[in-house]
Amino acid sequence: MAEGDDPNEDQVETDADVVPFPSRAQDHPAAGSQESLGLTDSPMDTAERVAFADFTEDDYVQSTTREYQGLAEAIAEASKEDLAQSPVAAAIPGVSTGVVGFEDVTGGEAEDVELIDRVDRARRSDLALRVGTALALIAVFVGALAAGPVWITLFLAAIVIGAQGEFYAAVRGAGFSPVALVGLVGGAAVLAGAWASGPFAAAGFLGATVVATALWYAIVPRRYPLSNAGVTVFGVAWVAVPLSFAVPLFRAPRAFQIVLAMVLITAATDVAAYFFGRSLGRSKMAPVLSPNKTWEGYAGGILGATAIGATLGSFPFMEPLTVTIGVVLAVAIGVVSPLGDLAESVVKRLLGLKDMGSILPGHGGLLDRIDAFIVAVPIGYLTYLVLGIL
Repeated sequence: MAEGDDPNEDQVETDADVVPFPSRAQDHPAAGSQESLGLTDSPMDTAERVAFADFTEDDYVQSTTREYQGLAEAIAEASKEDLAQSPVAAAIPGVSTGVVGFEDVTGGEAEDVELIDRVDRARRSDLALRVGTALALIAVFVGALAAGPVWITLFLAAIVIGAQGEFYAAVRGAGFSPVALVGLVGGAAVLAGAWASGPFAAAGFLGATVVATALWYAIVPRRYPLSNAGVTVFGVAWVAVPLSFAVPLFRAPRAFQIVLAMVLITAATDVAAYFFGRSLGRSKMAPVLSPNKTWEGYAGGILGATAIGATLGSFPFMEPLTVTIGVVLAVAIGVVSPLGDLAESVVKRLLGLKDMGSILPGHGGLLDRIDAFIVAVPIGYLTYLVLGIL
């Protein structure tokens, strides 16, 4: 409002006439008279006129409606108070004190160097742990393989029993009650049968595991025997039976070369698929089961396996492998080994798990590391058999 303007001139245009508030009594010599109050034509009686004479301009402003009575005073009083802006207590990454003032919420790009350093150190520590665990496993594997068929078979038996134990612990956590003792004995029997009579003897010992499990639930009744018997037998069929195909390879001539080639090609498939998928992956391979797997990574895994197979076949030390045999073996393993990872993803999704275990520092469980070998070992055995290596 400009200086000198009359506040009574700003009237709201309505259908009814708006009566301006009369001048204050102290501004008129005849204060309180009917003329000064504009009441000469009013039908009010004397008592009403006396009451209205005490009605001030402030009362007039405040009493326009009952709902807003007193609002002007409240707003005026609030405007006179000095209100301090209160900080917000919050646990926000990047703010070490946990208290955010209004000056901190500015959309800036300041970073908490200390937090970033801690994250970097944790990542480096985790990577070092993963590498250390992998190197230890490789050293034990190569040492057992070089020591002879008995030692490498015992090493495989430890892997199989440990992986089965992880599986039974995982399904117990999901509410099942498998007979782990029967399953573990069945897995050991499958490997023993493969040592004595070849991998196809595993079928007989798997059947024996089915019978033993059924007898157990017949003697010791439990709730949901069919489901629990199913997961008991599945632990043997999923882990022990496929890996038992490695036992004849341990006893074959030039076992060190053919087993090492199969293991290196399987590992190369997994590593190449990871890096190709991370850098070039766009098309999801199985978005529900394994969101990180892509067709680009799958193709990259086959290419990586082929390169390793051809390289291994070119070394005279790796005889009886040749470049052709190495490429054929690599393509066979590269095509099917990712199915092992997908199969484990199905099981983990059904059980609501991220990792099957935590026995391997930095890697999770045994099953998380050997899932590709569960498929690659039988394919490798059949490829060697067809090519006349065995």
